[in-house]
Amino acid sequence: MKTILPFLSFGIIAWALFEGQAKATDNSKPNDRGTITLEKAYDLALSSDQSISIAYVGLTRAKLAPLAAWTKLAPQINAVTSTNGQSIRKSNSNTSSSAPHFNDAGITVQQPVFDATFFPARRAGKATLEAARLDYRATIRGILYGVATAYYDVLSQQKLLEVDKETLRLSTEQYDLAQKQAAVGVVTRSDVLRAQVVVEQARRVMVQDGNALSSKRNVLANILNLPTDTEFELKSPPDYPTELPSFASVLGKALVKREDLRSKDQAIQHDIEAHRQAKAEYVPKVVASVNAGRNNEFAGGYANNWQANLAVNIPIFNGGQRELDVKAASLQIEQTKLEKAQLEKSIEQAVKDAWLNVKSLTETLKALQTQVSAAEQSYKDIQNQYTVGTSTSVDVLSALNDLNNARKDLTQETYSLQVALRNIEQVSGCFQEQRVNNAPHQ
Repeated sequence: MKTILPFLSFGIIAWALFEGQAKATDNSKPNDRGTITLEKAYDLALSSDQSISIAYVGLTRAKLAPLAAWTKLAPQINAVTSTNGQSIRKSNSNTSSSAPHFNDAGITVQQPVFDATFFPARRAGKATLEAARLDYRATIRGILYGVATAYYDVLSQQKLLEVDKETLRLSTEQYDLAQKQAAVGVVTRSDVLRAQVVVEQARRVMVQDGNALSSKRNVLANILNLPTDTEFELKSPPDYPTELPSFASVLGKALVKREDLRSKDQAIQHDIEAHRQAKAEYVPKVVASVNAGRNNEFAGGYANNWQANLAVNIPIFNGGQRELDVKAASLQIEQTKLEKAQLEKSIEQAVKDAWLNVKSLTETLKALQTQVSAAEQSYKDIQNQYTVGTSTSVDVLSALNDLNNARKDLTQETYSLQVALRNIEQVSGCFQEQRVNNAPHQ
């Protein structure tokens, strides 16, 4: 018995340690699962976003376009069967007779030998496929940027709510101080009422910002296709480098890399090939055909026959439809080129706005940081003066309002800068390049 007790004690201790470790692990699991980093958010969007799936279906459908051109050179096979008979009725009697029936069956194979529309149709199909691939990439890039924007919206709103809570705490302290000062007759009752108004205003703003936070979290959850009741925490990503490249370099990169602009180039190429295809309708076509059949004869037997032909179809006039097609295709090329020029202008403006926004936010943040420091010191000084009776309640509440506004502005602009830095990459067509390149089925 004495020899068993040490082993039993050791087993109990080991079991207790195991249970404790298991509980600690279980307690940590929800936190691990509930934390969503920005990188994880990107991956969730890539795996579940419906817009990306729709773009992929469009890309899959576009892969059929080059194959459609081959149908112009593919053989056409038709089977034909028929039954012929004749019934004769005499007009001067009630008798009738039937002529023999003829049962015919045959098969026809037509093989296009030369069709000038094949080559432009195939090149147009390739242009369609490449445009769909570029649109697919642009969709992925846009979704990822939308994830980043929604992610930082939640982070910014969370920080604003923290500022609201701090403002409510400070205004409550001022309200308590005003009550104490009024109790000893240092200030009037209006100071207490004014401080109470500020407290309730701070509480109302906190409620509004809390609801706004819930809404923005729901937006992010929808983007990531998370259940509406999912609890998650966000982790602030590392700050982007704030070094701003020159406007010329950003614009030059955008004009080379933007998928929507490159897709327009493919659209122009498609229209050029469609124009060539319409003109190729004037070129003669060469078709080989073989007809084989089996015919029922009068004597009750069957006769087999076959025939081979090589035909050259020379189009002369089809009512003017080809001429209309050529003209329409020519106008379509002109329209698509104008649309590309229009897109280039909008891209240039978008790059300019994004570049100026980063430049403005970078300078604004420096001023806001100084403003917050000054507002914090001003509030402390004025509150101390109010305690000794050398400043008024209006001065204190005004200083608190300035501090609150400065902190909110600093919070919003800090996160806005992070989004703006990513927007520089988005408008230049290189945002999350590695994830876009690694997207499946391109």
